[in-house]
Amino acid sequence: MAVKYKRQYSLIIQDLVEALKHLDGYYTLIGLDDRGWDKLDEDEQNECLKTMSHDIIYGLGKEPIIYVGNGKVQYESQLAQIRVYDGNNCVYVVMLN
Repeated sequence: MAVKYKRQYSLIIQDLVEALKHLDGYYTLIGLDDRGWDKLDEDEQNECLKTMSHDIIYGLGKEPIIYVGNGKVQYESQLAQIRVYDGNNCVYVVMLN
């Protein structure tokens, strides 16, 4: 199974980058703690967020939920959405169509 989308992929990545910023500790997905993340400059952080977004989309093609920091990212194939949850609350919806 793969994540299906009709929107331009780069726009989906942009939205997912913004969505991940709503999750506490999102950078732990790539093995960094607060200090490690803060040592990166803004460009490096953005590149890491883009890479994480690509990896998450790939991962959602295999598993419907990926845990990120203190939250989770869930693929809703019937709705053509990726939903980002901080705990039990949906804080961002990335539209795929």
